[in-house]
Amino acid sequence: MSTTAIIIAVLACVFVLVAVTFTLQQIEKNNREKSALIATLKAQTRNFQYLLEGFPEGLLGRDLKLLVCQCIDESLEQLLRLDRKNPQHMQLHRQLQEKINQLQTQDAEQTPYQPLNNPAQIQEVQKLLTSLFNVVQRLYQNKRLTAEQASSYSRQVQRLTTRIALDSNLAAAQQALQGGKPKLAVHHYGVAINKMGKDNADGQFTAQIDACQQRIVDLEKVAA
Repeated sequence: MSTTAIIIAVLACVFVLVAVTFTLQQIEKNNREKSALIATLKAQTRNFQYLLEGFPEGLLGRDLKLLVCQCIDESLEQLLRLDRKNPQHMQLHRQLQEKINQLQTQDAEQTPYQPLNNPAQIQEVQKLLTSLFNVVQRLYQNKRLTAEQASSYSRQVQRLTTRIALDSNLAAAQQALQGGKPKLAVHHYGVAINKMGKDNADGQFTAQIDACQQRIVDLEKVAA
């Protein structure tokens, strides 16, 4: 074999070796990226599921629940494409579809909501509402919600935020009264009135505002 042929053969082997190495590295990189994406989607799905199930019964309306279900569905669809061999994704997807069908056939009227009085639970619900508001804003920024839809959802979340703020201040006022601090109770009733007043364009909180104002009057009479 001539020297030229040997050189060509060696170069060909080197080229093949480099190509194989590059291909293997690319496959490994793609697998790492795929695994990272799957992990992200799983975490995202869990977060949305907690967002759907973490609220007290009767607080979250049907439309907001369906919005969260839509987010879960999109995450599961991607997981089903990326990780077909995992049966858990298909099972979660079936359960989600059942949940969506159930919500769609439900009356728009909500289950009666029981006001919260546990500070830890109130704080947790406030965090969930903040997360839900951020979800709405991200969907709008990504053009997956129209301006009108985003405004409607944001308004619903804001209304729930006001309701939880009312629960928080009423619970704090009650605790202040139990501790013999009527002035502090008056302060919390005043904060509650202020928060409800900012979100009372449709008059939904009027009765509760009147009740808090009457409570302040009563407490001030007792103090006098």
